[in-house]
Order: sequence, then C-alpha cells, then structure tokens
Amino acid sequence: MMQSICIMIGVFLVILGLVELFRMAAFQLLRTKGENDIMIIVPVYGHNEEAELLLRSAAARIKWTGGMSQQRVVCLDCGMDEETKEICDTISKDYSFMDVCPLSQFEELFGKQGSWIQE
Repeated sequence: MMQSICIMIGVFLVILGLVELFRMAAFQLLRTKGENDIMIIVPVYGHNEEAELLLRSAAARIKWTGGMSQQRVVCLDCGMDEETKEICDTISKDYSFMDVCPLSQFEELFGKQGSWIQE
C-alpha cells in the first residue's frame, strides 16, 4: 500500500516536471525579438473583498511568463477605501515588481485623462 502511494506521488512529480519543461521550451520558442516588457494593471474600486486575490493572481501571471526584462504589476487606486488600500500596500511590499498607484499619477504617466476607464 505505501509503495503504491509513493509510486503515484513519484509519477505525479515526474508529470509536473515535464509540464514545467514544456512550458519553458514553449516560452523560449515563442519569445519575440522586440520588446520584452510586460505590465499588468489591476484597477481597484471602493471596498473590494477580492483585492488580495486579484493582486496575487497578477503576480503569479508575471512570474509564470518569466524571462521578461521589465515586469510590473500596477494596482491602480480608483477610489478604494482605507481597508482595501492597506491590503494592497501590504501585498505590494511582498513583490518587488508591484506598485500601488493613484489614478491621478497614472493619468499623468500615460496622458489619458481617464477616458479608458469604464464606469
């Protein structure tokens, strides 16, 4: 019984390793020759119960892509409340590539004056 459980765990780990090798090979083959930058923008409004999930999911996507020269997650403060802001600030400290940016500062950087936001 214990031997069959160990074999199943071993097979699972082998399959997991093969999937990871396939992922690395696919990203290497599909890599573009131009810019290697990626930015994920996560807008957060009001009181958002899923703010942590959204930011950690975006961080996981950034890590999954790997090999990019510029990787960044921007948590866009579109009028979030204090509790949500504290959560976003705490999460952004966990990842070096994540920032919390107020909407006004983001508009200055990209010059859109909010026309891209759907309300």
